[in-house]
Amino acid sequence: MTETNMNRRGFFTTLAKITGVAVVAPTMLNAIFSSSAEAQKKRGAPAAGGAAAGGMALVDPNDSVAKAVKYIEDYKKAPEAKGNHCVTCGFYAKKEVRNGKEAGTCTIFAGKLVLGDAWCASWNKKA
Repeated sequence: MTETNMNRRGFFTTLAKITGVAVVAPTMLNAIFSSSAEAQKKRGAPAAGGAAAGGMALVDPNDSVAKAVKYIEDYKKAPEAKGNHCVTCGFYAKKEVRNGKEAGTCTIFAGKLVLGDAWCASWNKKA
């Protein structure tokens, strides 16, 4: 076994390090977990309780994922859609009617609803 001789300076240095970790760690963990909860709120992820807590949010066309896949709420306004829209996409599953329009889930936008008349560049023919 190796012997470790602890002098007074080494003891206080170690004590300061342990105290620093004990003070900083809870603050860091709180910051990490609270920021992820805030990010979920911003994304419109379902709260605890799911549909009972207000249901799923619709995709915001200004969302970064929506912009990346060129999501547009009316396929008729997108010339590249060529008549295709979410209802005819393999990623889409009808869920409900919102404001008189069909809305459903999409695997591209997890935790959110898309309009049936919407379109995005990830459109894939239904099997």
